[in-house]
Amino acid sequence: MRRSLRTISITAGIAGAVFLGGSPPSAIAAPVRSSPAPPPAAAPTPAPAPGSERSAARGEARLENRGPSSSRDARSASAYCVFQTYGDYVHVSSSAFEASGHGWWVNGDCSATLAVVTVQLQQYYTDGVWRNAGAPGSQTVRSGGGAGNRATGRAACVNGGLTGWRSVVDVDLVGLADDPGKLYTPSRNIYCRR
Repeated sequence: MRRSLRTISITAGIAGAVFLGGSPPSAIAAPVRSSPAPPPAAAPTPAPAPGSERSAARGEARLENRGPSSSRDARSASAYCVFQTYGDYVHVSSSAFEASGHGWWVNGDCSATLAVVTVQLQQYYTDGVWRNAGAPGSQTVRSGGGAGNRATGRAACVNGGLTGWRSVVDVDLVGLADDPGKLYTPSRNIYCRR
């Protein structure tokens, strides 16, 4: 009988504790600790390109391309003509606070006299990605380059932060098929951020 009274009193104590909001000692759980949520990732922003030099020089880059020597020879894989795609390094324009890059072509032995030259500027970002900046500039020009005979890509500068820039130059011969090659000018860090 002693055992049953003792069992009844323990059971009553546990039931009373539960009824009054307490918990029996064996049912107490350690507080749950949640890990703080990681901070949201920062959006990528324009930045200097690694390995690029800040340069005021207006150097240029060149890519050799191929096309058929004439529209009549377009079906023959061995009848190629050669032309070069050129572009200068992106720089801050002397006439406005904007990034500027030019593209042109030089005919080697193609029968085409005109080409559509397109220049798209790109800006480097902290996530390591090059993104288009500004609208592409496109112009139908004769071979040779020079003022008035080249296309210009532009992108307005929002501030003077040091930022990596490059341009992508595409030349499409008028009346002839040509290879899909595009010239990516070497990157340059300039004091212009879009």
